[in-house]
Amino acid sequence: MSFEKFSIEVYKPSELHLAPNVKKIAIISRNLKYVNDTLQNYQVKNRHLIKDKIKFNFDSLAIKTCLDSLSGRLLAQNQFDSILILPVNTFPKNQVKEIRPANIEWYKTISNKTGADALILLDMFSCFYSLTNDNPNPTVNVVTSNIWSVYGAKEQRIIDRFTQVDTLYWDELDENGQYRKLRMPDKKSAIALAAEVIGENYSKHILPAWAKVDRTIMQNSNPEFKKATKLAQNTKWEEAVVIWQNYSGSKNKMKRVTALYNLALASEMNGNIDQAIELTNQAAKVSSGLFLSSENEAVRKYSAVLYLRKNEINKLNNQYETR
Repeated sequence: MSFEKFSIEVYKPSELHLAPNVKKIAIISRNLKYVNDTLQNYQVKNRHLIKDKIKFNFDSLAIKTCLDSLSGRLLAQNQFDSILILPVNTFPKNQVKEIRPANIEWYKTISNKTGADALILLDMFSCFYSLTNDNPNPTVNVVTSNIWSVYGAKEQRIIDRFTQVDTLYWDELDENGQYRKLRMPDKKSAIALAAEVIGENYSKHILPAWAKVDRTIMQNSNPEFKKATKLAQNTKWEEAVVIWQNYSGSKNKMKRVTALYNLALASEMNGNIDQAIELTNQAAKVSSGLFLSSENEAVRKYSAVLYLRKNEINKLNNQYETR
């Protein structure tokens, strides 16, 4: 038994569901920083901490880029009537020992002034740039750490807090892992690019979004199964299904399990999650026992993925019904 992995995109529900009456949003930076976050004008170059030659307010650039990116993503969904971004310097930078919510009256005042149904607050933003270029494979990375919160005007309270930590890498390999001579981004460019991604990623916490996931086709040495695998890899699922169905009742348990597993996969590709779950249940029964323990484990793992996906679809449907 072996597996052929491939990737698909699935639509995933958001972790935070905003109520249908949320039509106006204000996006705000609170400009909070930890007291020990003092390396804005430093970077690591070839494993040595060095001070920037030119002092520049990277935080303001990054925060503006991040909030603009978030706003663009939210507007593209056409679920809100208006989105207001307050200027980055609306509130002065404040270094604190802990990132805590403000007094509730502070949120009420901003909500009343902006007329917003919800406030999206970037409580804290921090980033750090590193470059390694003293070897044949230069790399750049930007580590970011952010804290977000959402205030609901109707609820008159913070309805969500979210900590976001990301690391973005650049090297000289393309998407296929092939070497290409690429220019590594400098600190300003890399932080701006990272901030844009951060805003985009946070939007997925608020609204449903497409996500890349992996699936696997179960394979064995039978030439017919190899043929079916190639058909599926070329998105000719209906033709592959015909082959797998021929073995779904086979007396050979290995062939039968492989066929049922792959038929479940084809059902998922066709949008029929319930049928896919039923087929994995059948495959689990056929593969129970000592001799097909590896196959049984693979079937049960995929079955768990399907149950999770079914819950996601139910959550998605509920989110759209209440918007």
